[in-house]
Amino acid sequence: MKLAQVAGLEPDVIARLSTIGIDTTSDLLTRGAEPTGRAEITGASGLSETALLALLFRADLERVRGVGWDYAGLLVEAGVSTAVDLAHRQAEELRRRMAAINAERSLVKRVPSLAQVSGWIEHARTLSAMLRFNGGGETY
Repeated sequence: MKLAQVAGLEPDVIARLSTIGIDTTSDLLTRGAEPTGRAEITGASGLSETALLALLFRADLERVRGVGWDYAGLLVEAGVSTAVDLAHRQAEELRRRMAAINAERSLVKRVPSLAQVSGWIEHARTLSAMLRFNGGGETY
């Protein structure tokens, strides 16, 4: 997805990323997959590591069939950071948490159904890790 089409992504962030050749969420995920790539992005764009990771987590979750930017944001707010993380979640608990968060913050128009969340988890189980962290493991 083109960064310019991502609802809620600030124009200055889009412009800073575009100046270093990152125009899509796929570009962002590819370039930011490794710690060295993230360091290059933060150095060249001026984004903080925290802000960059927030974008990368959403971009990674978008790899899951049926998860767009908004649902990825809700998943992140519910404590899910990556597709690998999602693969280890329990659908009922995750959906309850997402519904509670959305009731407080109105992040999405409609909370996903239990069947949708279950489908996301099943698909996430088929995906490889994209984001790497120092030490070779995921951090949550």
